[in-house]
Parts: sequence; structure tokens; C-alpha cells
Amino acid sequence: MGEAGLYQDLPAAKPKELRARGQYREFVDINRRAGNYPKVLRRTADGRTCQVTVWCSNDYLGMSQHPKVLAAMHEAVDEYGAGSGGSRNIGGTHAHDARLEASLAEWHGKEAALVFPTGYSSNDATLQCLLRVLPDPFVVSDELNHASIINGIRSTRADRAIFRHNDVEHLDELLSRQPHDRPKVVVFESVYSMDGDVAPIEGIVEVARRHNALTHLDEEHAGRSTTAEADWERLG
Repeated sequence: MGEAGLYQDLPAAKPKELRARGQYREFVDINRRAGNYPKVLRRTADGRTCQVTVWCSNDYLGMSQHPKVLAAMHEAVDEYGAGSGGSRNIGGTHAHDARLEASLAEWHGKEAALVFPTGYSSNDATLQCLLRVLPDPFVVSDELNHASIINGIRSTRADRAIFRHNDVEHLDELLSRQPHDRPKVVVFESVYSMDGDVAPIEGIVEVARRHNALTHLDEEHAGRSTTAEADWERLG
């Protein structure tokens, strides 16, 4: 393949291959209307507009449409302007961010909390940090975990294993093969976004404790995202 084929023909051919396999993604053109969500206006390919119901939003409680939320956003824009101006590492953190984190920490009875811009980044960054801090960790992940969890684990050199979806006995089997004093992390979700399955949280936590393992619980689709309480002293 010549230079032209490498840099021109190949990129043009890839979308065609995706279309042929039925994997080419096209965004749905919709417009939300305040006060009417989850009803939205969808624009069709021929330019027509029709009203449809959105069933795949993460805005479960409709808080984005709540009058008090909208009023607070208008007030914040009028007082502080739009946009953050950069990341917290670059431009510093806003007082409202600090207040939110303090409120979340108090709610959960923790020393501190950290707010991430997205659920994806919270899993990705937390797991990367945790698995790089722990010495020689072994991580066990549910086979239906979200891509953010998978990416966070893959970005480290930690030894890993996959346990069958919501299968507590299989998790127990995998953990039993590891030394009791080796750092271990069990990663799973409370409510799985793709199919709505609910994890047997009590059983998973009981198995993890028996094998001296931490648990990282993604609760994004149960209303919040959190990391289950970890007893660091047991890891030595």
C-alpha cells in the first residue's frame, strides 16, 4: 500500500466497513424542552419533527427540569458567568465545588469527597490510582462492568480476573486462589445500566471481606457513584 493508500484510502474504507457490519453510529437529532422531559422533539432524516419519549437518559429523577435547579443555574450564570475557565488543576476550584464535596462527605460520613466531571472519569481515574498505589494488587471484575471500569483496570499492570455476572460463588472461587494477605479489589456495579440487573451486594461484600479484599462499587445508575468503605489497615 502506497502513501496515498495509507493516509487516504484506508481511513475512507473503515467507515464503509462499519456500515457494512451495521456498526456505524449515527446520532439521533433531538431537542429537549424544559418542563416536558422525557418528551423530546426529534428531527427525522427528511426534516420532519415529531415528539418522542426518551427512555435511555441518566436524568432519572428529572432534576435537570426542576424549577429550583433551573433558577439556581440562572443565578449562578448571572453572578459568575458561563464555564469554569479551565480544569481545577489549572485555574483552581470554585467555592461551590468545595461546598458540594463537603456536603457529600458529610452525607456519607467521610472525611472528604471528590467530585468528578463525569461518571466515566470517576471510575477510570479512581481505579487507575487505587491499583497503582496498592502493592501487587489482584483485581476481580464482573463480566458486565461498564467500559469506564474496564479501561481503568486495563490502564494498569495489575493482575486481573473476570467473574461471571453476579455469580458470587465464582467470585469466591477466584479470590480463594490468592494469598490472604495479597491486596485484592472486587469491582462491580449495583445496577447495571445496559440490562437493569441488580447486584447481590451483600453476598459480594461478604465474600470480599472473607478473603481480605476491598470492594469498588459503581452506583452511577443507582443514583450516585461511590467507592465502598475500605479497611486499609488490613492490607498492612
